[in-house]
Amino acid sequence: MRKVVIYSLVLVLALSWVFLPGVSEHSAVHAQEAAPELKRVRPGVITAGTRTFTMRLDGRHFASGANLLFDGVALPSPRISTKGRVLLAEVTASLISSPGTHTVQAINPDGMTSAVGTLTVKAQDPDLRIRLDGNSAQEDSGLIFLPTIVLDTLGKGDILVWGKSAVTTEVPGGVQIEIPDGLVDDPAEIPITLQDKSGNISNTELFFVVPKAPKIFDTDPFELEVGTDDVPLFVTGDYKPGSTTIVVNNVRLATTVGKNDRLEATIPGSFRSQPTRLVVRLEQDGIQSRDAIIPVTPTTGPFIFTLAPFRLRVGERKPSIDVIGANFDKKVTAKVDGQDANIRSLVRTRITVAIDPNAAVGPHTVQIIDKDGNATATAVFEVVPDVTVSTFVGTGKAGFNLACVSGDEATFRRPRRITLAPDGLLYITDQQNHAIRTVNVTTRQTCTLVGTGEEGYNDSGNALGKPPTLSFPNGVAVASDGTVYITENGNSVVRRVLRSGSSITVDTFAGLFKEVTDKDKQTIFNSTRQGVASYRDAGRFDSAFRLPDDIVIAPNGAIYVADAGNHSVRRITQTGGQFAVDTVAGNGVPGFADGAAENARFNTPTGLALSLDGNFLFVADTNNGRVRQIDLVNKQVSTVAGGGEGDVVDGPGGEAILFQPIGLASDLDGVLYVSEFGTSDIRRIDSQGNTTTLAGGGGLKLRDGSGLDARFNQPRGLAIDRQQGVLYVADYENFVIRKIVLR
Repeated sequence: MRKVVIYSLVLVLALSWVFLPGVSEHSAVHAQEAAPELKRVRPGVITAGTRTFTMRLDGRHFASGANLLFDGVALPSPRISTKGRVLLAEVTASLISSPGTHTVQAINPDGMTSAVGTLTVKAQDPDLRIRLDGNSAQEDSGLIFLPTIVLDTLGKGDILVWGKSAVTTEVPGGVQIEIPDGLVDDPAEIPITLQDKSGNISNTELFFVVPKAPKIFDTDPFELEVGTDDVPLFVTGDYKPGSTTIVVNNVRLATTVGKNDRLEATIPGSFRSQPTRLVVRLEQDGIQSRDAIIPVTPTTGPFIFTLAPFRLRVGERKPSIDVIGANFDKKVTAKVDGQDANIRSLVRTRITVAIDPNAAVGPHTVQIIDKDGNATATAVFEVVPDVTVSTFVGTGKAGFNLACVSGDEATFRRPRRITLAPDGLLYITDQQNHAIRTVNVTTRQTCTLVGTGEEGYNDSGNALGKPPTLSFPNGVAVASDGTVYITENGNSVVRRVLRSGSSITVDTFAGLFKEVTDKDKQTIFNSTRQGVASYRDAGRFDSAFRLPDDIVIAPNGAIYVADAGNHSVRRITQTGGQFAVDTVAGNGVPGFADGAAENARFNTPTGLALSLDGNFLFVADTNNGRVRQIDLVNKQVSTVAGGGEGDVVDGPGGEAILFQPIGLASDLDGVLYVSEFGTSDIRRIDSQGNTTTLAGGGGLKLRDGSGLDARFNQPRGLAIDRQQGVLYVADYENFVIRKIVLR
């Protein structure tokens, strides 16, 4: 329909030019002289200290290439929407860091400007605070979104969405706000604020309208031979022509739009100088597509790139290996250890070969031969002994032990994260007991370090005279000096436990909070402080997190935090005696993109693990279904495993499927272990990204035994004893800690 409209318009203009030259000339002059008209600045007021947000100007005659002037300076990345009636651009956080008034104006490419509007930046009223529960939608979805605003007190004023009063419905704990589909047509960071009748305002939350990810339907060529010449590449799919780039092996190629909106680029000859598999993606609006693979083979005969999986466990039922390669026709045959093997399925780039269930432990070979007798090189897979899974501590029933008890008596209420500390103890965030527990790995004695079983926010020496309390602790890490660092879901801060002999002191280490001085509120919330969820890089007490999750400490003392609600990875460092928080990767907006760390995107990063040398940080990117790697030296982000589609659960990194990975642990040989929230399985990723299942098999149960037979129930955190070859699992919904003997 769009093309018909365009063609019709061209025809009308052409006829006008032939038959009505005077009208055409008049129209052209009129269009040139039309100045942009500003009807409304949205929002008109915003809170000082808000992170980068999208400003919206409503009006008309915003021409293609128009910009938004903020205090007379053009903003980056302006864009036009709704047929020239909406102008959008991002206002960076530095421009609204303090109260004041700013001018706002539209300017067209010909220099014509609109009337001047204003944006007022106000300080937050300390008695007004909101929290957005669910903060993103996909652009152009055609839906009305109903996120919930959590309020301290209902009925204090109006909820403003992009400066306009929203339709709200009261729900338990807050109000549900309506974000109409007309506001989610374009990528944006929409400000949401509470304003009372006196004009005082709360903090400003942001609702992200996330760009739709592009999709690849087909590539031409779909396979290549080894060579040195450049090769043209054509890609078809679902994308925005003109604003989409072809990315090959993480290199962005110069991209043009060809016939029928087909994307065109050139693959450099250096990319195909040896057998390999080219990874092709599309990138638009900072979001990347899933992978398409173009194999590069040395001949037209059969060729093997890799096997999936590389490892089979003793006792697997109907075991098979996928041979991934190229040039497989229907007449090829397969051999395993030199003997004919049954082919279960075959396509041009993948063959499934049956393996003898009684195959011995050790290496085995696979080879493919075509009808002319041309054989591939042999590829090697392993049959390995299965692991053993047992319940280490916990009864399997929810409960809480304030005093030390034996492992058989210990009770938990949803243990979330776990770490093996330098002192040899396991430290566990007992999330819904709001406590930190310890387990002696030799005696299994289980004790409570911090927490009373009650939720709250009280540091040591608080005004209530109460023992320290936590609120839904998420992550835990222990430094070499015994200091314990804790991230909190409920308070969105990082807490610290300091030790002096047998006494401990709990304080707030980083994050934004405010003091609670009202006696009634102190009693109701069991808190003398209230955490503030936001996103801000600054000194440790001016910085802000949103639902921080896992936390790890690098050999150089840097502390890394998976800031799940801000879709980023944060870092706490000390310089000249002062601590500060910065962002290592991600930008606060959910999505998926590899590349330079400052441009990379995550979607709810949760689990973290460091390489042994501290140069690489691995991230469980939960809602992207991937494990990512941050090169801390070169500041680059890449995908280790996950993102595959179809039925390939185990396999090479980019083709394997991970179902909401949430916990990570790294072994001596570079192997990563991953817990999956989506399947309740434990996966294994080798140093090349090859992914296999270590333990579990679906089914939300508590069952010990071999890895094949064992079952978990939404496992979360992982901790590894590298010397003993033991992996510990926080089995969240089974209320226990499990133990997997790896070797």
